[in-house]
Amino acid sequence: MDVRILYEDEALVVVNKPAPLPIHSGGRFYRNTLQWLLYDVYSPQKLRPAHRLDANTTGVQVFTRTGHFAARVQDQFAQLQVEKVYLVRVNGHPGADEFACKAPISNEPGKLGSRSVDLEAGLPAHTDFRVLRRLSDGTALLEARPRTGRTNQIRIHAAYLGWPVCGDPAYLAGSELGDVQTLSVDAPPLCLHASEITFKHPVSRQPVTFRAPPPAWAAAA
Repeated sequence: MDVRILYEDEALVVVNKPAPLPIHSGGRFYRNTLQWLLYDVYSPQKLRPAHRLDANTTGVQVFTRTGHFAARVQDQFAQLQVEKVYLVRVNGHPGADEFACKAPISNEPGKLGSRSVDLEAGLPAHTDFRVLRRLSDGTALLEARPRTGRTNQIRIHAAYLGWPVCGDPAYLAGSELGDVQTLSVDAPPLCLHASEITFKHPVSRQPVTFRAPPPAWAAAA
């Protein structure tokens, strides 16, 4: 479990989250979570996640040291005031260099806790995409900026547009669902990485930006 500290001060601890590793306990995962590991390291202090990355997603994950600081940061996520940038490698070559998906996403979980595009009753969702490079193996490296924060949003929108994320075990081409959500440690990685995040620091109230270095699948591209 290679958890790297990107930044820390009296209010925040920011880490580069590895995968597959859940943020907090749930289902069959209890101690094998990022939150439990940080409890162990920072005891008796109990860090609180300001947001949540999927178990299979790597990159910038923000924790706060107290409930007071957590409220100040989490409110920015709720008000859609946080700027998030992801790197994502998809199967296929999008025709346009820049494009967006605004397909609404279901509120209720389905098979394996998954969500899906629900054009009639779904919640508003918006993701902007930009092609960084089209690769000779038939994949493409994209930048994704989610403007809303729906569960699995980038993965759902990419698959809905016809370019499923490489290594995604759940959201497949043709809106098909796979048989698992969380990858095993020896499986090929999900090619989704939280590269950068910007929000107002809970103490200074000034904008701060944190970045995580690209994983191998993105750096190679």
